[in-house]
Amino acid sequence: MAQDPSFPDQAFLQSLVDAHPEPFALVDREFRVLVANQRYSKTYSGLDKAAVVGLKCHQVSHKTDTTCDINGEECPLKRVFETGLPYQVIHRHFDQHHRADYVAVNASPILNDLGEVILIGESIASISHGDDMCFDADKMISGCCPSFMRVLDNLVSVAGTDAPVLILGETGSGKEMAAQLIHRKSRRFNKEFVAIDCTQFTEESFTSELFGHLRGAFTGAVENKMGLFELADGGTLFLDEIGELSLSIQAKLLRALETGSFRRLGETRLRHADVRLVCATNCDLKQMVSQGQFRADLFYRVNCMQVELPPLRHRTADLPELINYFLGRAGHKPGISDAALAALMNYSYPGNMRELRNILERAIALAKGERLDSVHLPEYVVHVELAAPVHPVHGANEFFNCTTHQHEAVEPSPTNAGRSTLDSIKEALARHHGNRRLAAEELGITERTLYRKLKLLPATD
Repeated sequence: MAQDPSFPDQAFLQSLVDAHPEPFALVDREFRVLVANQRYSKTYSGLDKAAVVGLKCHQVSHKTDTTCDINGEECPLKRVFETGLPYQVIHRHFDQHHRADYVAVNASPILNDLGEVILIGESIASISHGDDMCFDADKMISGCCPSFMRVLDNLVSVAGTDAPVLILGETGSGKEMAAQLIHRKSRRFNKEFVAIDCTQFTEESFTSELFGHLRGAFTGAVENKMGLFELADGGTLFLDEIGELSLSIQAKLLRALETGSFRRLGETRLRHADVRLVCATNCDLKQMVSQGQFRADLFYRVNCMQVELPPLRHRTADLPELINYFLGRAGHKPGISDAALAALMNYSYPGNMRELRNILERAIALAKGERLDSVHLPEYVVHVELAAPVHPVHGANEFFNCTTHQHEAVEPSPTNAGRSTLDSIKEALARHHGNRRLAAEELGITERTLYRKLKLLPATD
């Protein structure tokens, strides 16, 4: 390929990319890697940096000959060539050992003397390895559909703060594993992750279980007991289904969360614990507040950062991979028929990931080592008219994941009304010569929020 005379010298370009500590490459309009640093090549090929030059970027990082958009991911390079603006997306890459690695891809325009975009600088930062999603008893099932990629980005983003997090999601959508991922990616990762099922509390057991008790504090208290709140000191306290707590228990919990102080049952000494709070619910807490079923002060305490998990019916692109995962975990080597796969793809899964797992475990048992077919699936899966009705909060094409502060309005889906916001972002970037940090500071938002706004707004005027 003849080099455009407007391109900088190759040796100069190599020295620039070598200065990046993270995997970095310069890519042309044909998606060819023009130059890459050693970290980029070593991560994805295990070879010297010269080995990836001339390859398509998706061949290197995705191990495929087709572009990202064909594989269900948004191509940041196309976006930058169209808009001339920096852009960030979350992708699932595969390293030299073909292990999944979820990364933030930052694509930045490289301009010639005429102000034309001639190359893209692609900087890659790992946000979560596949191993990060493996826990003691299970795995947070991954994928590459947009809703899952956005929610993973949000989970990792909030993990970097110490603010309370409220995880929303339907039953079976994996809220506890999402909370464990937040803990694992936080600065508290080397301390305890303490999960509490709020549906198990009674008025009598709450104080003892959460705050502990002294020997003799009540009948049956034969020894001193540390409460779960104290056990989570320095770590993460996860309150699952917090909407199930009674109002009286909510009042006791609020005081401990506000002050970090508590007393064991039967004790006068005041104790302290530093806990990071993560809560989860499948209820509409705001509606419960308006109906007097949930304390407003507790709601504002727990609803600082918010992440909503996508239901499985909004992750249809991931279903084949999820099905193969569960079949592989069960050691079912004969596989699955096209008819059975089609039925599973067409089902709406009101019980989400948990229901998919149970359906497949039942089918595997019935198949008795044979290929899994539609006859092994429940009738309501094969015949959709028999399935239980689903009452979605979001339409299939409207699911939106967001990370919000309790005082920050949720950003709308892209509309023409967002054009003025896009204009202000463009102007801020132009004033600061494309410096995203300075532009974000001027706009009063974080860099990540700036990226998110760019992703949500139209690609062209």
